[in-house]
Amino acid sequence: MRTTSTTTTTVTTTTRPKGSVMTRCRSLSHLFCAAVFASAVGCGNVRHGGPFSEWIDRDWSPDELAQPWSDQTGAPIARASNSAGSVEIPDDAGPEDYVRLALRRNPALQAAQQRVRRLANRIPQVTSLDDPMLTIAPIGEMAETAAGQVRVMTGVSQKLPFPGKLQARGDIAGVETSMAFHDLENVRLAVIADTRRAYWSYYFTVRAIEVTTHNRQLLARFQQIAEAKYRAGAATQQDVLRASVELSNVENTLITLAQRRSTAVAMLNRLIDRQVTATLPEPPPIDPDELTLELDPLLATADLANPAIRKVHQRIEAFRKRLQLAKLGRWPDLTVSFNYNLVDDEGLSPIANGDDQWWVGLGVNLPIWQEKLDAAEREATRGVMEALAELREARNRVAFRVEDAFVKVDTQQRLVILFRDVIVPQARQTVDSALGSYQAGKVDFLTLVDNWRRLLDFQLMYHRSLAQLEQSFAELQQAVGEDLDRTGRSSEQPAAPGRGPPAELETKR
Repeated sequence: MRTTSTTTTTVTTTTRPKGSVMTRCRSLSHLFCAAVFASAVGCGNVRHGGPFSEWIDRDWSPDELAQPWSDQTGAPIARASNSAGSVEIPDDAGPEDYVRLALRRNPALQAAQQRVRRLANRIPQVTSLDDPMLTIAPIGEMAETAAGQVRVMTGVSQKLPFPGKLQARGDIAGVETSMAFHDLENVRLAVIADTRRAYWSYYFTVRAIEVTTHNRQLLARFQQIAEAKYRAGAATQQDVLRASVELSNVENTLITLAQRRSTAVAMLNRLIDRQVTATLPEPPPIDPDELTLELDPLLATADLANPAIRKVHQRIEAFRKRLQLAKLGRWPDLTVSFNYNLVDDEGLSPIANGDDQWWVGLGVNLPIWQEKLDAAEREATRGVMEALAELREARNRVAFRVEDAFVKVDTQQRLVILFRDVIVPQARQTVDSALGSYQAGKVDFLTLVDNWRRLLDFQLMYHRSLAQLEQSFAELQQAVGEDLDRTGRSSEQPAAPGRGPPAELETKR
């Protein structure tokens, strides 16, 4: 019995090293390596690179931040606005100078640019694997095995989506980012058009004040002539009073024009992110070149270039990608797991060796709820049909805007030419003739004032038609979706940065 006891003790003593501290450390190191490997796989991005990856994490230099359209990949660059009113504006600044300032400083445009960058950061999120799951169970009634008592149960698992799902999700996020590019282009076109309209409103009020001031001086001269004739007994006091009333009316007009001038200045300052009360140089007078436009080429260009239409194309593509993802949803995802249990050396069995347990497991989800899967496919299919109808509506709406702006441009240009070449010169000759006749006593003062009033009205109508012509042309360019020269051809470079998303995100037509 003693010998048996000694033998048992000897066997027990020689068995203990199998579960020694060194063995446990090696086992834990294996578990740690497995967890690190699964974490690395889970944090990896299945869709490396991509059209937006270059500028998602890039640190922009000050020079690049100062150029909204400087990125060759088409990425819009937002720029921190300077303090209001600090920008220098040349004395001879024209509409395009203000447009360039608005493109650099306008807050609405910068917000749209940042929205594109924000949405682009969704791509690496949706194309990455889910985080691996690590489980540890150190407390509880563990299993008792022949090897010994289980003390700690651990495991790490990683879900692996069916091939193509992550790619489809990345494609959807990429198309949505591409749609944001077209929203950005819409904002850009709106800022350009609003800036041009504000400039020409400012131009009209300045020219109207100049014309009205000049005609007030002319009317004051008439009043002096009437007073001289009244003192000489060659005219009645009514002529002098009529001149005074007209002068008061002119003063009222100048007050109204000054208010409109302040409004136009405030609008321009707002668009270029300056204090609304900041002063602006007066626009120089111009004699614009004649516009020679054709409607059909403009309609064809708008169908290809207008960002509203291009966005709907991307919306169709997004729903097609969603349909693809919905079909992939019928395939199960794989879950890979690695489990490791720490076993105690102090087992009840005399043959307990303390060896730890480990195993690898595989699991899949079971996409058996067909109603849900069918509904997802039907939703995506209806989305494609919805977007196709939206495309027809967008084309009709853009075509109407182009045609309406084209008619306005044509009408205003005819009026500008008519006022400039015919009506205003004739009205000026009529006033000169009436003044000579009044001084000679051949016509009354009322006729002279009526002719002067028509001259003032016609001069104001000329400058108003000129401003409306340029405003309608700005509206036409916005509707077409491109900057146009006076012949209707695009004045932009074909591959101008910032004009749209990278080519791989464009909808194939």
